[in-house]
Amino acid sequence: MSVISTTGPVWLDSRNIGINGGTGVARYTQDLATCLGDLGISTAFVQGATPDGKSLSGGKLDALQRLLRATLPWRHVGEVHDVPYCPDLYRTAHVRFKTFGRLTSFDTAMSPALMHWTYPLPMVMQGCRNIVTIHDLVPILNPNLTGIDPTHFARLLRELLPRMDAIVTVSETVRQQLIEILNISPSRITNLYQMVDIDREAVMKSERIIPSDSIIHIGRVETRKNIERLIAGYARSRSHRPLVLVGPDGDDRPDMSLPEGPGQIIRIPWIERFSLLRGLAEAHMLVFPSLGEGFGLPIIEAMALGTPVITSCGGATGEIADNAAYLVDPFDVKAIGDAIAVLDSMDKHAGLCGDLVQRGYVRAEFFSRMAYGTRLKAFYERF
Repeated sequence: MSVISTTGPVWLDSRNIGINGGTGVARYTQDLATCLGDLGISTAFVQGATPDGKSLSGGKLDALQRLLRATLPWRHVGEVHDVPYCPDLYRTAHVRFKTFGRLTSFDTAMSPALMHWTYPLPMVMQGCRNIVTIHDLVPILNPNLTGIDPTHFARLLRELLPRMDAIVTVSETVRQQLIEILNISPSRITNLYQMVDIDREAVMKSERIIPSDSIIHIGRVETRKNIERLIAGYARSRSHRPLVLVGPDGDDRPDMSLPEGPGQIIRIPWIERFSLLRGLAEAHMLVFPSLGEGFGLPIIEAMALGTPVITSCGGATGEIADNAAYLVDPFDVKAIGDAIAVLDSMDKHAGLCGDLVQRGYVRAEFFSRMAYGTRLKAFYERF
């Protein structure tokens, strides 16, 4: 009996959905739960903190308690107010793997149909099938672009992936990297991409925080997002439109000083999602010259909202954008600046800009809720 026809729920981890400001993984997890609901599959988030949000405080006594729990090879997931719950579940599993190099097994009497880990975590659920989503291999391929220890990350994947019943990726780029770098059998990996579902009417009713007609970048402000070259290219373009950087600090602190020129930089560390999307819809362009992505969600969000996109050629960004974006070499400041200048010089809905907008609408349909649901249904029917 497949998951589609069973009455048992699909469990999802809640490791990333409570992070302040949200992450791409948080968006992915929430959208996955939504689409599973569309397919008539009930879902539950496995909590490491109690439903009221309480967890270990991080003091010395709590750290000792966590270390003692980490010596156990297994943990039990119980229930609190109809919510799957295991005390300090995620931190303890990380401590166990970091200290002993071992995964943590979980059992439960609640019988989920399937456990879908939305991010590689050092844990396995007993008594049901396990799926994991791998978003990117940036820590292994480009360790200088992230604060994640590449050796630790590679060891985790080599321990975890053989224990999974299936592996999901969000781009064909990442799927091929898993095959080539980690020697995973192609038959074990399914690329489902990621969905973009935007209620434009609700978005345009939200508060305007980002100046309209701006040049916008969405993502963490860090070297991985190529912020220094973006700023240098923006200065080179001589645009009078402001460059708005929306996102929190990342793993490092790139130089955000603006060379002399007519432009200005506006920094917004966090913004409510609908206001963010309104700013993206009203922007003159999105510039996303990232050095390492597994998908690149802002690319498709911009296309769905009718905003032209400049992004990196090659890799996942080039794959996701396809022929609907102005593709540039992310290491070439002149190319970034020239691309900004070209789109900056024309009306948003005319010429090349207008062409990119129309191609973007078509490309965004491939990542729509309906299209993603069709792919997801076909995948889940195998289990």
